[in-house]
Amino acid sequence: MRRWIKRIGITAATIAVLYLVIVGIGGGVALALALTPGIADWSQSHQPMPKDPLEINYRGDPKIALGLDYQTVHYDTELGPAEAWLVPGATTARTWAVFVHGIGGLRENGYRQLTILHAAGIPTLMITYRNDAGAPTGKPPFYSLGLTEWRDLDAAVGWALGHGPDHVIIVAESMGGAIAGQFLMHSPHAAQVSALVLDAPATDFNAVADWMLDQFHLPLGDQLAPVAMRIASMWSPEPLSRANVFDAVAKFPGPVFVAQGRADKLVPVTLTRRLVATRTAPTTYLETDADHLHSFKLEPDKYRAELLAFLAALPST
Repeated sequence: MRRWIKRIGITAATIAVLYLVIVGIGGGVALALALTPGIADWSQSHQPMPKDPLEINYRGDPKIALGLDYQTVHYDTELGPAEAWLVPGATTARTWAVFVHGIGGLRENGYRQLTILHAAGIPTLMITYRNDAGAPTGKPPFYSLGLTEWRDLDAAVGWALGHGPDHVIIVAESMGGAIAGQFLMHSPHAAQVSALVLDAPATDFNAVADWMLDQFHLPLGDQLAPVAMRIASMWSPEPLSRANVFDAVAKFPGPVFVAQGRADKLVPVTLTRRLVATRTAPTTYLETDADHLHSFKLEPDKYRAELLAFLAALPST
């Protein structure tokens, strides 16, 4: 009897290990493909373009979209020149906003926040970064969850600071939040960031990967995520396990605005709630019933009012 119990235990353990290896490898390959530019249609560019410029997959410059004057500018990154749109605000503004879109996204994704920033008189720089149209291709081409992209944000902020403002507000969504966090950790310009405006920020990619796998209700899901991350890291120029900026954002001494949807299928609401609960500096938190990056769409009046009040409370811009 003991022999049979032992055999059953060994067989079960072997099956579990094989399951973790096979499914973990499959998950890692799928993750690596999703992080390879041109594979996943993150920006929904193959979908019909909506007429509303505040929809996420709208495409068109600020003049066409919102009737706002703008200037196309270029700044030098370590990979070559990248393009940005500069939308003027108040002529005396000493603080500019810099918008950073999410994975595979577009500058146009920031039009929701731009309408609010413009109403507040804040000039806004809507940037591109590596692997975007209008920016250099990464070497190798891969979305590194902020681990490499922060250098492009650093170049953009450096350009902005050389053209007028004393400080910047970083406005970022999804993976843009990860880029902003890496910037805070590594950039020599981090001290010039006066505030953060974040929408569904991916502050810990390990938690994001766990959450994405949890939604498939796979057995041993907690053990699958680390395996998948290790496999995906084989394609990445950086170890993806280091894509964690939770502490950097939590400890940021300036004011932070955060929007997050409870139905978010990419960034877990529990991660953002923990971030807000951990912070001790001034924090404005807007939680809605929305899916990923749809808080504005679901509650536009509340989003606009709370962000405008947040911006109005900042030191003179």
